[in-house]
Amino acid sequence: MRTATETMTGTKLALIKAAAALFAEKGFEVVSVREITGLAGANVASVTYHFGSREGLIDAVVASMATPVNEERLRRLDELEVRTVRALLAAFFEPLISEVQSSPLSEKLFVKLMGRVVGDRPYEFPEEIMGEFREVAGRFVPAFMEACPGLSAEEVFWRIHFSFGVLSNTLMHGDLLKKISDGKVGDEELSITLNRVIDFCEAGFLK
Repeated sequence: MRTATETMTGTKLALIKAAAALFAEKGFEVVSVREITGLAGANVASVTYHFGSREGLIDAVVASMATPVNEERLRRLDELEVRTVRALLAAFFEPLISEVQSSPLSEKLFVKLMGRVVGDRPYEFPEEIMGEFREVAGRFVPAFMEACPGLSAEEVFWRIHFSFGVLSNTLMHGDLLKKISDGKVGDEELSITLNRVIDFCEAGFLK
């Protein structure tokens, strides 16, 4: 897995930041290279120079979100002394929350971009990023199997999939819940919401 600590500066970083903001607001399909370079203060040819193509820039934006999260997941897994289901869920989820909070995008825009990455088609993860996800799965699935004796690898994959769905839906549709609840659900810190998610997913794993 390539490191997320590689420092990007200047035009390349400006293009990634501009593209991320525009893709979050409008989606991958409708944003033009000219819009991106205009926001970044760069010339149109810079996209080809730094990323090879518009699609290469999209992949770079996705990598800027996914790679730090995946690296931190593996780091936290390595540091776990006791691998309970709750500890594993925290190691899997908390890096994403940290990335949301530290992103140069606003929390709302980052979550919107995450929704685009997960739900927009025909966008598909590049093989490099898929390799990262496979590496994470290859480490977490056996750990969950040890924490939940009797569960097969297939069942663990499904339960991780469902758990991630709970978290992503919570992040992407929190505003809708506030409206539907008519004030009964208000704003709260992400750390509190994450604990709610882990409580729910832990119960599902241990059922």
